[in-house]
Amino acid sequence: MNQRPDADFEQILNEAGIPTSAEALAEKLQTEVVDAGCHLSNDSQMSPFWSWVRAAVVTPAVWLVRGLLAGFVLPNMFVATAARWALELKAWELNVSVKEAEKTQGNITFTKANADDAVTIVQGAIIQTLPIDGVIYQVQVLSDTVVDAGQLTGEVLTQAVEAGSAYNLPAGYFNIIPVELPGIIAAVNEADWITRLGANAETDEALALRLQNAFTSAGSWHIDDAYRSIIASVAGIRSDHVFFLNTGDITPGSAIAYILMEVGETPQATLDELNQHIMNDGHHGHGDIMICEAIPDKYHEVTATVVLVENLTEQETIIQLTEVEQRIRAAFRETEGFTDMTRTLPLSRFSLSQMGREIHNAMAPVTSILFIVDGEVQQDIISALEQPRLSTLSVSEEM
Repeated sequence: MNQRPDADFEQILNEAGIPTSAEALAEKLQTEVVDAGCHLSNDSQMSPFWSWVRAAVVTPAVWLVRGLLAGFVLPNMFVATAARWALELKAWELNVSVKEAEKTQGNITFTKANADDAVTIVQGAIIQTLPIDGVIYQVQVLSDTVVDAGQLTGEVLTQAVEAGSAYNLPAGYFNIIPVELPGIIAAVNEADWITRLGANAETDEALALRLQNAFTSAGSWHIDDAYRSIIASVAGIRSDHVFFLNTGDITPGSAIAYILMEVGETPQATLDELNQHIMNDGHHGHGDIMICEAIPDKYHEVTATVVLVENLTEQETIIQLTEVEQRIRAAFRETEGFTDMTRTLPLSRFSLSQMGREIHNAMAPVTSILFIVDGEVQQDIISALEQPRLSTLSVSEEM
């Protein structure tokens, strides 16, 4: 969702009395000519004089006003409306580094067929997901790794084959071995498996929000925006996904920064890095105690009963129900797929009817869908300073 405001600079110029159309500019010029005391015997639109004026004056002037001023210069003067090149120049002015794309790194747990054998997981071995919105995500082993004899399982460091936050998937998503690995019967990413966050290249909106924050964090006092600026400089963290809880009534000067990820849960490795930088490396205000933590989770049991159009085959029914499930999981921030689905957020009201409407709009075979949350038919999930998550999700066809 774009949080930057829109501005119609052409309309703003019109309201300021600056003509932006050929007709308005020609009328303005004609008035100025008359006011200057120049009287033309032939002032019709077909006169040679006005034909020359339109060609030599009006047309270039309209381009200067509409194309150059309203369409280029004015939008790029403001962070709210600037194009990428202008945002990057403004970032340099404010000593803000544009965040590049990063590849997720994390440990995959491999299970051996025989605990007594020493098994080598070769470099480049692939572990992947089932298709999510038509995309299969893969991670590959970074170097030859031995799971010693006597150990049934072993953690092996892997890296996503491509950059992007879509690879920061929760536990259990990476669970398929596409090419048989000798001595290995299973592989999976367990909870808190990520050692380095994956990130998309910073979008124009995310960069604009950080630049907006840079103005308010420029003071000498360590207010929220100063800490927000420090935290959001890490790849994969958006400035509008940092939430503060003032705990100064318990310990003077103390606060918690809760961090939400676009996909999945906030890795402990990222929190450790931030806390080291802020508290141990001295990037905090005098007397401040600022601790970074993952946003608290509130888990919900969700059941979706779906009515599909008639005469679908068994395979078509399975495909439709699988997509409904994947769309709901995306809405609860388990994946980056299905970007048309609204995401849950802390401190907000998440509309289940809106989620149902988005599923209807995208899936013609779905004629009705009923959500039951925590055992009750609900319209909304209302969140405090917590992130709604799925504890269980059941999707079935109404029989």
